Amino acid sequence: MQLTQSKSLHITLILVSFLSGCLEKTPKDMVLIPSGEFTIGTNQVDEKNHALSLGLNKPWFVDESPERRTNIPDYYIDRFEVTNLQYFVFCQATDHKPPRYWKGQKFPEGMDYLPVTEVNYFDANAYAKWVGKRLPNELEWEKAARGRAGFIYPWGDDFIPGWANLSLSPRKKTGQGLKPIGSFPKSASPYGVEDMIGNVWEWVWEYYEPYPGNTFETPAYQNKQIVVRGLSHMGVGHFSKQDYLKVVELKARASYREHLSPLARKKDVGFRCAKDRKPFMERVFGVKSTDSGKSLV
Repeated sequence: MQLTQSKSLHITLILVSFLSGCLEKTPKDMVLIPSGEFTIGTNQVDEKNHALSLGLNKPWFVDESPERRTNIPDYYIDRFEVTNLQYFVFCQATDHKPPRYWKGQKFPEGMDYLPVTEVNYFDANAYAKWVGKRLPNELEWEKAARGRAGFIYPWGDDFIPGWANLSLSPRKKTGQGLKPIGSFPKSASPYGVEDMIGNVWEWVWEYYEPYPGNTFETPAYQNKQIVVRGLSHMGVGHFSKQDYLKVVELKARASYREHLSPLARKKDVGFRCAKDRKPFMERVFGVKSTDSGKSLV
C-alpha cells in the first residue's frame, strides 16, 4: 500500500510539473486572447444612404462586410494603450525622435499615463519591436474588442454614452479630453481589454484593403493607407445634435474601420501592442515548431 501511495505521489508530481510547463505567464499589463471562433465585420447595410447624406466619404458598414466567423491562434494584447511614460523610456534608450507636443525630450508634467499620440505608423512599429512585441492585426484587434460573441461595442450590443471617452455633443468637441489609461473601466471588452473605443484611435498592422468577398470600391484601397481602429475622444464633424450623436454611435462600433497615411502624426492617434503566444510544444518541451507562424512585423 505504501508503495502504491509513493507511486501515486510520484505520478502526481510529474503531472503538476507537466501542467505548470503548459502554463505561460501572461506578460505584464497584457491579456491573453485564446484561440476559438469569433465574428468579424457586419452584414448591416446603410439602405437609406444616411452617411452619404451627411457628407461622409463612404456609406456605413460598406467596408466591414461580409460578416464572417473565423479563428486565429492564441495571442496577447496590451490591456491599455501605450503611454507617454512608456514611450519616453523607449526614446531615451534608442534616441528615437519624440512626439511634437513633448518639451524637448520629455513630455509635459502630468501626462505620464496619457496615451502617447502624434506618433506615426513607423514610430509605433519601432516601439513595438523594441519591447519585443508588434502591432495587432485587424482580426486580433477586433476579436479583443468584441469577444467571441461578436458584440457591437466592447461592453455589449447597446451604445451607452459615457462608458467610453467619446465626444457626445457638437458643442463639446473633445469629450472629456484625453484621459489616463484605465479611466473608463466600463469600456472593457469581454476579455478585459480597456479603452479600445474612445480616448485615441489606434494603429493596427495592415493596409486598408477590402475584406475577402467585399465588392466596395474606393481609391483608398490603392493608396497604401493603414487601418486605425477605435474612435477617439475628438469631435466627429459639424452636424445637428441628433445626427452628431448618431455618427458617434456608428463610428464607435468595434467593427468600424478608418484609415490614414502611415506618415500621419495625429493628436488623437496612438496604439497598443500585441505579442504571439508560444505554441504548445514550445511552452511545454521547449521544442520550436517549424510551422508556428511568422510575426506580422
